[in-house]
Amino acid sequence: MKELLLVCIGNFLKGGARYLRGTILSLLLVLAYTASYAQQAGTGAKGKVADPDSLAAWYEKTLQLSGITVTGRAADKKVTVEKTSINPSASVTAATGSVLEVLRSSSAVTVDGSGQVSIRGNGNVLILVDGVPTTLDGLGSIPAANVQSIDIVTSPDAKYDAEGTGGIISITSKKQTQEAFTAMVSANYGFNNFMNGNVAMSYNVGRWGVRLNYNGRYEKDKIESELHRQILQSGNTLDQLIDADKKTTLHNIGLNVNYKLTKRDILTLDLKAGFPRMNNLQTMHNHYMTAGTASEKVRQTDITFNREMLEGSLTYKHVFEPNKREVSTSASLSAINGHRPSYYYEANKMVQRSESGGHPRIATWQLDYITMLGKGKLETGVKMTYRQNNIDHKMYEWNEATSDWQLSIPLSNDLRHREYIPAAYIMYSSKLSQQLTMNAGLRFEYSRTTLRNDKDALDEASNCYFVSPNLMLNYRISDPWQFSLGLSRRISRPTYPQLNPYINLIDNNTYETGNVHLKPEKANKLDIGYSYAGQSLKVNGNAYLNYTQDYINQIAYIDQNVLVMTYINGEQYLNSGVEHNIRWSALRWLGVDVGCNVFYTKSRGTSQGVTFRNEGWTSNSNASLNIMPMKGMTIQAQYFVTTPQYFPQFTTKTIHYCNLGIRQQLPKKGLTFSALLTDVFNTRRWDISSDNPVYTLVNNSKNRSRIFWLGISWNFHSYKPVGGQKKQEEDRSVIKLGE
Repeated sequence: MKELLLVCIGNFLKGGARYLRGTILSLLLVLAYTASYAQQAGTGAKGKVADPDSLAAWYEKTLQLSGITVTGRAADKKVTVEKTSINPSASVTAATGSVLEVLRSSSAVTVDGSGQVSIRGNGNVLILVDGVPTTLDGLGSIPAANVQSIDIVTSPDAKYDAEGTGGIISITSKKQTQEAFTAMVSANYGFNNFMNGNVAMSYNVGRWGVRLNYNGRYEKDKIESELHRQILQSGNTLDQLIDADKKTTLHNIGLNVNYKLTKRDILTLDLKAGFPRMNNLQTMHNHYMTAGTASEKVRQTDITFNREMLEGSLTYKHVFEPNKREVSTSASLSAINGHRPSYYYEANKMVQRSESGGHPRIATWQLDYITMLGKGKLETGVKMTYRQNNIDHKMYEWNEATSDWQLSIPLSNDLRHREYIPAAYIMYSSKLSQQLTMNAGLRFEYSRTTLRNDKDALDEASNCYFVSPNLMLNYRISDPWQFSLGLSRRISRPTYPQLNPYINLIDNNTYETGNVHLKPEKANKLDIGYSYAGQSLKVNGNAYLNYTQDYINQIAYIDQNVLVMTYINGEQYLNSGVEHNIRWSALRWLGVDVGCNVFYTKSRGTSQGVTFRNEGWTSNSNASLNIMPMKGMTIQAQYFVTTPQYFPQFTTKTIHYCNLGIRQQLPKKGLTFSALLTDVFNTRRWDISSDNPVYTLVNNSKNRSRIFWLGISWNFHSYKPVGGQKKQEEDRSVIKLGE
């Protein structure tokens, strides 16, 4: 034990010696070891230390069975070399209603100022909801209250789509599993102008299992930003102060139906509908210096994002022989109808307006077969994925001479995007010896992408063949020690916004556009990990290397004194690092979780005759202290810090903040009360800088991050055991879709 802790402390100090957080995390480990040693010395031969899985659980669920109270505790996070699994219900920060806040507890995940997620510094991440891809372009629209678990998959196997060079975030919704009628009502209020609520009802009897839920959220945020930019070629400068009022409303409805046709035939229907609305009212105070002449302009934008989202999947599974052979087939559809009216003002007068409508669709069909082969398990399957998006964007400019609106041809566009991806995979897993297990697979994918519009007579098509192998070896030296090796190959195809060539006007001197000639980026990944699972201490370490070719990145260049933001295929992107996660839970009333991810990034690319490069070390770390002073009470303190991140054209500044929460459960009444203060010291902000051959830039942004939340939830249920002590029939299938 002592030697293990010394090794862990050494790794933290080596990886973060230049940062204050390395010292803080090391001190926590020293304290953990001291307390553990004292606890073991005090117990002596009196008895064993309690099971770590129960002691490390910060959230309790209570079930009344004929007057008997059964209490179970769910761990908040579980880390392996393949993935990190997070239980949102175990985190007090789930009261915010945001999946993003829950994801921050993983040291592998970073979130930027716009809510975009990266895994180990790579933002090309595949998002799956209940095992199928979604048209949602962010995680902010997924309610945390209806999420059972979140898996951050860093080493996916061949069953998963090969998409996502950064990895996969797989979200699993709550479903009804016990023989009962259960219901839950919750509400959270953040002072002020933040609130969310959830209602869920589940019923499981005989062959039927049904869950119906509703989630609503309202947020009114204020964002203040300042920007300074100088174009090196001309010497022109822009100083900008931005005030933005952002109002968001969200309504989600979900229905899950599980029907057992027979003991070996199961039919599952999953439906979700969402109605997000977001209005962004932005005022920009611009001060220009052009060719030595100063000018000022106040510009306002009023943009509303209206969307109607529908997602559904239907799955049928037949078990030929329990634990030996099964087949399943599923079909899914994710669709959004969007409308974005936008208005642009200068000197309190409307000068431009636009009308946009987007209709992204993702449809899939999949067939999987699993059978036991020799001493192992063989899995094979085929899948067809279809993606499309149609947009009709019209920009109008006010004509002073004619006193009417005129269509702006350069700023308008209509684009039709289609993508077909047939795939097949085969995978074999087996226990080769008492200590060694193996999982090897191969996935074949072909994609055809087309882009067409009428305005420019655009007709582009591209084809791509991709082979994605994976290998995972796990070697257990002894009960507490295990070593792992993972190899995989991944692809990220260009997304619709990255391909779309229409011009998005950010301000008078800044345009944004896509690139129809983008190629997919391809990554080769290597993971080497170890884990130690003791009674009171669990440690997971992972060294990784991610080398990406033709990586997709946004860059800027100058065109007629205008800064144009677009996307290119870079030449090289290297990402390597070491991630450690430590959980200590020797005391019944105290638990400590520490995560630290130190990685090095190096990127290089060329566009418009200019070479862009950046490199450096980043550390993304967090620590969680959980105190349980009395029955049903949990006090949770979280601290997060991310040192500068390095992207091809800009670098972020250090981000750090602290959350503090308390939760009290009344198990017999089914009530839970919570209080949470996010960003206690109001330090969370988004600051970036850039010093490249095209321009220099400094941008600072701050939103309402320090919020005091109050929450209440009520769980009620009725339980009727069948035949006295008869238990619910177990699902003896070999594997479940989406796992």
